[in-house]
Amino acid sequence: MRDRIVGIICILTSLFLLFSLREKAFEAKAFPTALLVIFIILSIMLVIDKKKEKHEFHNLKSVLLNCLLFFAYIFMMPHIGFIISTTCFISLFIIISKYSMKKTTVIIMSLLVSMIIWFIFSYLFGISLPEILF
Repeated sequence: MRDRIVGIICILTSLFLLFSLREKAFEAKAFPTALLVIFIILSIMLVIDKKKEKHEFHNLKSVLLNCLLFFAYIFMMPHIGFIISTTCFISLFIIISKYSMKKTTVIIMSLLVSMIIWFIFSYLFGISLPEILF
């Protein structure tokens, strides 16, 4: 029952956001519209899901730490730049989630992902991301 309520709330929120995008230029609303349509489809799947499985949740501490990490990431990005903050965020997220990887692999992978995302946004989309202030 909770899944259906959450699904309906997500559908209504997505429809409201789609409605708010109607007067924007096509270029400005194309990506958000695509994401919202995908979100609506996933929400519909959540509402009509027939499974009656009980989902047990055992790792509340990890979820709370990751939420705290996410808010710290958002707060720190303007101050220390995109690449450094994203590398730290991804690395700490993997460590908190207890994936079995060597720390050097985690750091290298996080740095590469951060640099690839930065390259895509900066050069392909022409969107500047926060840089180091000093």
